[in-house]
Amino acid sequence: PQLVGRAGAGPQAPMANLVNANSLVRKVAEKVTGISAEFPLPRMASQPFEAWMDEHQPSENAGSAGTVVLFATCYGDYNYPGVPRAAVQVLEHNGFTVVRPPQTCCGMPNLDGGDVEGARAKIRANVESILPYVEEGALVVTPGPTCGYTMKKEWPALLRTKEASLVADATRDLMEFLDKLRRDKKLSKEFARGLGKVAYHAPCHLRAQKIGTPGSRLLGMLPDTTVQVIQECSAVDGTWGMKAQHYAMGRRYAGKLVRAVDESEAATVVSDCSLAGLRIAHENQVEVQ
Repeated sequence: PQLVGRAGAGPQAPMANLVNANSLVRKVAEKVTGISAEFPLPRMASQPFEAWMDEHQPSENAGSAGTVVLFATCYGDYNYPGVPRAAVQVLEHNGFTVVRPPQTCCGMPNLDGGDVEGARAKIRANVESILPYVEEGALVVTPGPTCGYTMKKEWPALLRTKEASLVADATRDLMEFLDKLRRDKKLSKEFARGLGKVAYHAPCHLRAQKIGTPGSRLLGMLPDTTVQVIQECSAVDGTWGMKAQHYAMGRRYAGKLVRAVDESEAATVVSDCSLAGLRIAHENQVEVQ
């Protein structure tokens, strides 16, 4: 994901998106990359998140509650920068200074393909960059359940160093972090409107962290909002379900999820996972937040 994002995000985004939308090009690319021509690719962002962050002026509230490190994820950096942008704005509104040290892919795509040494190289680079902030007492938040799971579980297991364990222990899912503020009665509750009925998809890599579904609890705080939690697997699993050799099997496994979303008849569909969101949007023909 990161290599694709680096090549297509920024000024090249309109052309990259046009090429990716071409069915003939996708079929040719499937032969080269192994990514199914049927799986919907995320759009490239015209302004990567890192570029936005470099220009961003922190709010007046930022810093009164401390500092957090944001691990933006590859999809946040290059495809869905609105997600980490919103994270920065919410965190600053709640008093935190947000920093984004240099970072690369969490390593999960490498692990999906059996490239353990490639994953270790990325993990080492990330730990080296993030560690100084953790040693000063900062927590690390990430809006991607797959990255969060990899950082908490795989980073210390693969490196077996004190430094990797320190970063892993300091890592929180973004919704987990905000839900802790809610429990401590420190979360701002300035909500402009409700969302009606929400179908909230709880990704597998979120549930594997054994933190429940903090996003659904936060959504439940909105006025005039009811939340239905859907825990069926999207069968994407990092990049596994994107590959042509697994695409048909993945669609079958995701059938329960697709039916659950249809049966919810929700006004709004939400998922913490960008790839699961692509599956739902494609199969259910709905917009996924």
